[in-house]
Amino acid sequence: MDRKGAIKIIIGACLFGLIPVFVRYGNELSIQSRILGRAIFATVFAWVYLSVTKEKVVLKIKHIYTKTFIHFVIWTLFLTFAILFYFLSIQLGSVTLSGVLLGVHPVFVVFFVFLFFKERISVKTWIACLIAILGITLISIFHSSETSGTIGGSFYALLSAFFLGLNFTYYLKYLKAFTAGKLVFYQSILQIPILLPFAILDSGKITFEGIISIICLGVFCTGIAYFLIYSGSKTVKKQHIGVLQIIENVIPIVIGVAIYQEKICFESIIGILFILISVVMISFDTQKGSIQIVIDP
Repeated sequence: MDRKGAIKIIIGACLFGLIPVFVRYGNELSIQSRILGRAIFATVFAWVYLSVTKEKVVLKIKHIYTKTFIHFVIWTLFLTFAILFYFLSIQLGSVTLSGVLLGVHPVFVVFFVFLFFKERISVKTWIACLIAILGITLISIFHSSETSGTIGGSFYALLSAFFLGLNFTYYLKYLKAFTAGKLVFYQSILQIPILLPFAILDSGKITFEGIISIICLGVFCTGIAYFLIYSGSKTVKKQHIGVLQIIENVIPIVIGVAIYQEKICFESIIGILFILISVVMISFDTQKGSIQIVIDP
């Protein structure tokens, strides 16, 4: 079995988990400006990648099949809302709690996979999801009692999880013919005209830190991260995509504790272990005494 698909998703999820660092680093820019900048630099990354690999892209709307274009717009809005609500949750609440609550999105992925594809969800996947939810619940309950995270921040994190779940399943249903590079390019470039008016109205203060922030958000946390996830998703079972990404929930917790001195209790550590166990359950399958990555046959 090819291990590359699962590994790509896990690495991409880890890169996505670095978002809180760059969101807080360039906080003098408005949220709208940071999301717009992220989309611009993700587009640049995808354009460079497509140029190197000599993949052709269609930039004229009239050359794109109308129904496909509509699907791209809808899919782009899902990611735009997911990123917006996640940024808001980080701004209003704690980094740790926002990251943990975002971790509910694998459950949404499993639900949307069933809804869109009528794919039978294995008992193993449901057990992994339940273990992950238990871990998330432990962290949320005990961590929220020790931090100043607001109800608003938690609500936005859950909204982000919902739209992120849609983002990671919608394209598999309607846009699966496109390569990972083209998916990142089209999704990123379509966000620019959507976000530009809002960024113009409220740009915030442009600083060196802000520019570094949006470059890192665009190239590493979006361009490379989503390229790896979309690429890996083409070979991994659909119901496993979300659970493999649960690893991204551990990253904000480590960041919150190590960089922002947010407290973490014993119960939260147990919750982290449960999350890691759920990832291992989905990532590895024991067959004939050997451990192998689970991917579509």
